[in-house]
This record gives sequence, C-alpha cells and structure tokens, in this order.
Amino acid sequence: MLKITLKNGKEYGALDGTAIYPSSSPNARSRMEIHMSEDAMTAAEFEAAFMDEAATEEIRLTRTADADDPAKGIKKGDIIYDTLYQHYCLVASIGKKRVSKTDIATGQVVEEMHLVAELEQRTYIEQQLAALGL
Repeated sequence: MLKITLKNGKEYGALDGTAIYPSSSPNARSRMEIHMSEDAMTAAEFEAAFMDEAATEEIRLTRTADADDPAKGIKKGDIIYDTLYQHYCLVASIGKKRVSKTDIATGQVVEEMHLVAELEQRTYIEQQLAALGL
C-alpha cells in the first residue's frame, strides 16, 4: 500500500501510478505526479488538499507490504520504503485524468479515471529566495 502524508499530518492512500521525475539539475524543476482513485474524495477536496503550498512543502511517501513474503523476510505491514520529498509546492496541474492501463491477464486496455496532481519542486535559487522571504 502506498500512503502519502503531507506536512500538515493528513494522510491519503495513493495509486501505483504515483511517480517522481527528478531533474538532476539545481536550475530545473523536478516533478511529482500523484495519482489517487476517483472515489477517494471529491475533486474539490482533492484540489484543496494539494493546492495548499504549506501542506505540500513536505510530502512523505510510504510503501508498506500488502502480504507476507517469507522468501524476502517481509511481513504484511512492514515498511518497504519511507521517503520525504521537500519543496514540491508549485501546482502544474490538478484534476481528474483518464488513465489507460493494460490488463495483464487479458491484454485488454482498461481506462480508469484518477485524481491527479502534478506538482513541481522549487529550484535551488527559488528555495533560497523563499527562505529569505522574497
């Protein structure tokens, strides 16, 4: 299970389509794409949660094991990873998005509606200016 925790302490379940796209440059913005199921909350609640710059200043992604895996020594509920991302507070886009996936069992394309927030990280210079209050 993938869980997102914002700086204000609110937690949300996320889908596996959630991804981070690092820029590898201090002068270019990194991006984060958060996917949640359409029925997780209303679009207005989703917008309110991820448009808040103070809340998205720190985003923690935590994945826990969904089932036991004795071969790897993992038990259900064990933390697989827990990563903190900072300064992803600039909203590039937010709303509902149609996502196409391929069903592995049948090979058929399945379309789903997701709530998607695309956030960008402040560049190093923008972070320093914000720290100075500029």
